[in-house]
Amino acid sequence: MKDILSYWSCDYSLLGILVGICMLYAILAKFTTRSILCFIIAATLISLCFFSPLHILSAHYLFSAHMVVHVLLLLCVGPLLLLCLPSEGNVFPHFFLFLKDHPAVSWLTGVGIMWVWHVPALFNATMGTMQGACMGMTHVVEICSLILSGIIFTAPVIHPCRRFRIGALPGVMYLFTACVGCSILGLLVTFAPVCTYQHFLSPADEYGLNSIIQQQWHISQLKDQQAAGLIMWVPCCLIYVGGGMYLLMQWFESKEEVNDMAIKLNKI
Repeated sequence: MKDILSYWSCDYSLLGILVGICMLYAILAKFTTRSILCFIIAATLISLCFFSPLHILSAHYLFSAHMVVHVLLLLCVGPLLLLCLPSEGNVFPHFFLFLKDHPAVSWLTGVGIMWVWHVPALFNATMGTMQGACMGMTHVVEICSLILSGIIFTAPVIHPCRRFRIGALPGVMYLFTACVGCSILGLLVTFAPVCTYQHFLSPADEYGLNSIIQQQWHISQLKDQQAAGLIMWVPCCLIYVGGGMYLLMQWFESKEEVNDMAIKLNKI
C-alpha cells in the first residue's frame, strides 16, 4: 500500500485542464459560500483523478479504478461545477434554456458519452495512447467531454437558477431512465469476455505494481472487470435514485404548500 500511495504524478495536459477550469470559475462564477465550497470539492476531486495514485491505477492497471474516475468526473465534478454558476442565470442563458426545453439532448449527452467511451474499439484505442503518467490527446478529449457532459446532463435538474430546470416529476423520470441506461451498460461490462477491454488484460507493469494488485489484493483481470461493471451500475444508480427521491420530496412539499394556501383562502 505504501508503494502505491507514493505514486503522485503531474501531467502538464491535465494541469492545463485544471488551470483552465480555475480561470473559467474566476470569470463566470459568483463568489458565494455555495460556489466556493462546490468549487473546492470539485477541484479536490479533479486533483484526485489527475495527480494521485488513482491516476496511475486507472491509466495502467485497474479497469475498476478507471471507472471510478469516469463516475467522479461525470456525476460529481460536472454537477459541482454547474452549482458554481450564479443563481441569477446570467451565464449562457440561451444555452441552458435550450437544454430545459429539450431535455432529451441533455439526457443523450450525459448517458451517451459514457456509452461511447466504453465501446471496446474506441476504449482500447484511447487507452493505447497512454505513456507513463502522460495522456494522449484522445484521452484529454475524453476527460473534457466527461466533465462537460456532466454539466449538460444535470443542468435541467439542478441548475442554480430555477427557470432553467424542468419540473420535479419530469426530473424524476429523467433520472430514472438515466439509471436504467447506466445499469444496462454496467451489466454489459460486467459480463463481457475478459479480453474485451485489452488495455488492462496484460499491463506492462511499468511501475511494478502487479505483485501488489494480484498477490496482496487478490484482484484478477476478471474480478477487476466485474468490479468496473458494478461501479458503473450501483453507484451511478444510487446517485440517480437519490436525486430522484430529492425531486420527489420537493414535489410533495410544493403540493402541501399549495393545499395549505387553498385551505387558508377557503377560511377567508
